[in-house]
Amino acid sequence: MDSLAEVEVERTLKSTGQGEAGSGSVPVIDMNAADDLIAEGIMRAASEVGFFTLVNHGIDSAEIERAFGASMRFFAQPKEVKEAQAPWQRDKNSGYEHFAQVRPSTGLADQKESLQITAREGAMASGWPPLDGFEAAATALLARAHALALRVLSLIEPLACPHVPAGTLARAHTMWGANGQCTLRMIHYPPIDAPESVPAGHWRAGPHTDWCCVTLLFQRLGEAGLECAPNPRAQTATGCAAGGGGWLRVDPVPGGICVNIGDMLMRWSNQTLLSNLHRVRMPTADEAKRSRYSIAFFAQADKDALIQSDEHNMTAGEYILGRIRSNFAQ
Repeated sequence: MDSLAEVEVERTLKSTGQGEAGSGSVPVIDMNAADDLIAEGIMRAASEVGFFTLVNHGIDSAEIERAFGASMRFFAQPKEVKEAQAPWQRDKNSGYEHFAQVRPSTGLADQKESLQITAREGAMASGWPPLDGFEAAATALLARAHALALRVLSLIEPLACPHVPAGTLARAHTMWGANGQCTLRMIHYPPIDAPESVPAGHWRAGPHTDWCCVTLLFQRLGEAGLECAPNPRAQTATGCAAGGGGWLRVDPVPGGICVNIGDMLMRWSNQTLLSNLHRVRMPTADEAKRSRYSIAFFAQADKDALIQSDEHNMTAGEYILGRIRSNFAQ
């Protein structure tokens, strides 16, 4: 197995990832358009910026709001209650974490808490918060997000991964099987009573790339903070590197779902698509008085799915294990 140098990109951001986000926006793609136009739009966005927003995506807003309501009820509880209801289980990649995720780009913990729901057989056994309607709301959004992610992958597969048989990407992402790795992460960025007391260098989420194939991010209107930049490996294509003025705000769009390409699909596509850097900045003084919530769905290929690339073939399970080892290597 190679060293999986993706993590080194994050480490380089200790000196280059601090630039302020400028004006601009990521592409918006209408899922009601013809399939070939959707595919072309996604490929263009994923090859240049790596981030885009889907509208008319087919997921009902009421279903999204139910999931956010369940998330807010869970996070409103005391920390010790949340830890008891959904204890973190590293071997299952599921459960509750509080200010525990340390990014290679910062060496510091993200200023957030999260609940990870992994759609694998047994991963959530005895791990569902015992809140009325919680499991139903979460699994409903999981299913809808999974279906949308598969549509995105299927649309771009002929253009991004012409070396694989048709349907490979969709078949590689299953739900609730023995090798499943797709996950839903409910995220809460708590209010900060004294923003000036937070040491320099901290972020609500430090600059990073995602390990999956694609990420679908649900945001709430009025809760800004997400920013993205073209990946440093795309400087020749974009003329703009992280920290060099390339950061863009990715504010919530009415009815929109943010999508970004992950490292796994970048490898699968032989670097045709870019897994770009993104972060959640610290809040302004006014924003610090309020919580920020988001829900991310990570379309991550099954452990036994074979990622075929020019670099060399490996299973998705081997890939994730390599990323974990690289992430925590000294």
